[in-house]
Amino acid sequence: MGGLFQAGVLLVTVIVPLCLPRIGMAQASGGEAGGHAAAPVARALRVTEPITVDGRLEEAAWAAAPVLTEFTQLEPRESAPVSERTEVRILFSGDALYVGAKLYDRGAVSRRLARRDAPLIDSDWFAIALDSYHDHLTAFRFAINPAGVRRDEVLSGGGGGQGRRGGRGEGDDSWDPVWEGNAVVTDSGWVAEMRIPFSQLRFSRADVQTWGVQIERRISRRQEHAVFAFTSRRERSGVARYGHLTGIEGIRASRRLEVLPYAVAQAQYRHIASNTAVDFPDPYRTGSDYGAGAGLDVKYRVSPNFTLDATVNPDFGQVEVDPAEVNLTAFETRFQEKRPFFVEGAEIFRFGGGGGSGDGGGGEGGGTPQLLYSRRIGRAPQGSVPQEAVYASAPTASTILGAAKLTGRTAGGWSIGLLNAVTAREDAPYVDALGFQRRAVVEPFSNYFTGRLRRDLRAGQTTVGAIFNAANRSLDEELVLRLRSAAYAGGIDFRQEWANRTWSANGYFSSSYILGREEVMIAAQRSSARYFQRPDAHHLEVDSAASSLSGYTSRLDVGKRAGTWQGGMAFSTISPSYEINDLGFQTSADRISLDSNLSYEQNQPGRIFRRWNVRGSPDAAWNFGGDLVGASMGLNASGQLTSYWSGFLRFGHQFRSFNDRLTRGGPLAQDPAGTSLTAFASSDFRKAYTLTAFGNLGWDEAGARRASINLGLGLKPASNWDVRVGPNISRSRSVAQYVTTGTDTLASRTFGRRYVFADLEQTTFGLETRVNVTFTPALTLEMYAQPFLSSGDYEGLKELHAPRTFQFDRYGSELGTVARDSHGTYTVDPDGSGPARTFQVSDRDFTFRSLRGNAVLRWEWRPGSTLFLVWQQSRSESLTALSSDSAYGRVGNFDLNRDARELFGLKPDNIFVIKVNYWLNP
Repeated sequence: MGGLFQAGVLLVTVIVPLCLPRIGMAQASGGEAGGHAAAPVARALRVTEPITVDGRLEEAAWAAAPVLTEFTQLEPRESAPVSERTEVRILFSGDALYVGAKLYDRGAVSRRLARRDAPLIDSDWFAIALDSYHDHLTAFRFAINPAGVRRDEVLSGGGGGQGRRGGRGEGDDSWDPVWEGNAVVTDSGWVAEMRIPFSQLRFSRADVQTWGVQIERRISRRQEHAVFAFTSRRERSGVARYGHLTGIEGIRASRRLEVLPYAVAQAQYRHIASNTAVDFPDPYRTGSDYGAGAGLDVKYRVSPNFTLDATVNPDFGQVEVDPAEVNLTAFETRFQEKRPFFVEGAEIFRFGGGGGSGDGGGGEGGGTPQLLYSRRIGRAPQGSVPQEAVYASAPTASTILGAAKLTGRTAGGWSIGLLNAVTAREDAPYVDALGFQRRAVVEPFSNYFTGRLRRDLRAGQTTVGAIFNAANRSLDEELVLRLRSAAYAGGIDFRQEWANRTWSANGYFSSSYILGREEVMIAAQRSSARYFQRPDAHHLEVDSAASSLSGYTSRLDVGKRAGTWQGGMAFSTISPSYEINDLGFQTSADRISLDSNLSYEQNQPGRIFRRWNVRGSPDAAWNFGGDLVGASMGLNASGQLTSYWSGFLRFGHQFRSFNDRLTRGGPLAQDPAGTSLTAFASSDFRKAYTLTAFGNLGWDEAGARRASINLGLGLKPASNWDVRVGPNISRSRSVAQYVTTGTDTLASRTFGRRYVFADLEQTTFGLETRVNVTFTPALTLEMYAQPFLSSGDYEGLKELHAPRTFQFDRYGSELGTVARDSHGTYTVDPDGSGPARTFQVSDRDFTFRSLRGNAVLRWEWRPGSTLFLVWQQSRSESLTALSSDSAYGRVGNFDLNRDARELFGLKPDNIFVIKVNYWLNP
């Protein structure tokens, strides 16, 4: 069965993609080329006199420049002229592009003050996006609002500046070029002025330049979005549909080198708990620890279209902390990358994208693999100190010694991205009970590399690419039995569009190869992504002599992406031995999925709705043994009322199928059929207060249930304040929460092992609070705090009755006996007075309390140079039934008042950081 599936996969994902470019080229009519040639044209005028960027446009050159006045609404009246008079002029000098806009308005100008790159959806905006490569794929977007707040981002593909709100982009807004912008509100509207240095853009060496250009205007009170290069919302928009900017000649990217040195000082004040098992204090922490450091970021423009970025000893202390969570699954949580060096320019390294079909199937642990997950670089150490340690000083993250990336595009249409990073060996000093100081290696010296190559054809309608990743470790004896010595992954991907970009197909094929000692390879085969040890999986087998493991994944997605009716179908596979977690992110393998969707989109405003859509998405997934491990149907409806309230409803049904992850390496079990309902609503975001509400309700035929409510309250008491409070609470009951597995040769029905489960009642409460105050566009204060409380009550120990069922035998009533002692340990005799041996299970009840927060004062004290003042605070407590006899009865029993009171009674850890950098552009 498995061989048949693999043969089908290779046929679909290799042979079909080879044919698609020819199909697309055959269908690419002259109408496409003609449509692009008919795009509107803007002409820039060379200027020799100095231009002062003050938002007034008083220099004579502005009056002499060609003026653009024809702009077309996308919203609310598609294809109608812009409702307010708009004049845009473009100038250029030897080193910069200048953009001036007079934005007349007969009503009140909407302006809000916020930090740079803030997504202000309740403000007027003016923006220009430049496809300076003229590759129809990538653009650099610059936006400013009437208060002088600036946004900048890199756009790609279909995200090129159409259909977004208030300057909020679908691109990479971590890109922070050094440019100038100013705005002035007048009696007749407002004026925007920009200076964009050519050193911040990438373009060809040609003496005469032609760029793609899109110019946008947002009028908030009307919710109007008008553009220079108009494409109907029923069609694919984006960078490929931009107008043309001509007239730019004889320019070059001067000042090729940018240097950003930084210095940082840190003070840590932590609560130090003494170890009552020894009579000496912690030698590594005093409760007040201080440190300082320095580093360097470098940006060098190797050519007008290639840039080298490098960082030495980077510091990311100003980055917002990750939210707290309780993860009771066997799968890792994927956190968002927030570190600027790795976020900026990440688009080039994305693999296999291009729009998707369906919601993805496969049950718990499902999801598409991510070939490059940059948070692996500088990750938390994977080793640990020995159990004999009574005090230890273990690092919380690996030190990044340095990293560099080269990105750019050749004149022939090849996009190239290279990234290399080196992390240090990490030692954890510790003290044993006799007072002897020792050291344990917890992370090896490691090198991470990724290379990306992409070729764009047919004005960006055809794209082919390749990627290669490598992680290499220098392993010490202490880690050679735990970590892989090397890991490699590579792949090819493509995207093909045709019929005026209405239809597209995209796909990829990727393979992986990991190496290590036999013990390490056994652990990889037995990991939660694959469970090769499953006794009833005839297509899987643990190879105890293996020193390497290789596998593949593939996907083919074909669909209609524009028009009133849209839809698609995707076929994907992940072989059982595919493994990329050394530099990528993956939670599942051994999957073959079929995802599909069909939707109806109505974007024309009516009497009730401004826009609405309905969508259906049936999905299914199998493992390579042919077992159905996921089958679902989703029905969605969403829309926005003419009052600007928005919302969506979703009905989902999971059909009865099998689950090859429930027993965590044991036999196949059944997944009961279940149903879920989801609803979301949001108020008019133009108001001084906003409200969002999200609710989810789910249940299944076995008696499991879950319910959650997330609320969001936004307050804008002044134009420079933004306060957001988001309480959320969830309650769930699982009837099959995994507890443990025990060997027993008498358990013949379940292959000589007992798979123990319990009912679990869990309640979680969180409150995310954000307060942003903007004093000037260059001086901001951002605060974030998240109290988090969670309790879980395990009860009713039981074991799986038989494979391929969802039936359980409960200890003490249906099977054997169970008794709990005063220390929180259960003793289980599975057959009472029979010959089966007894085993013990600890009480898994828990209560977790956490408070995480930080405050960042950011001052851009000169262009490109920033001062950060950071305060981080955390306090947490994790209780189990075994942690304290007196805690029994409170652990696992959620009480909001009690848990909140005890949370704020915990002693906090405080970290204060001051960081300053200085931008040099010699």
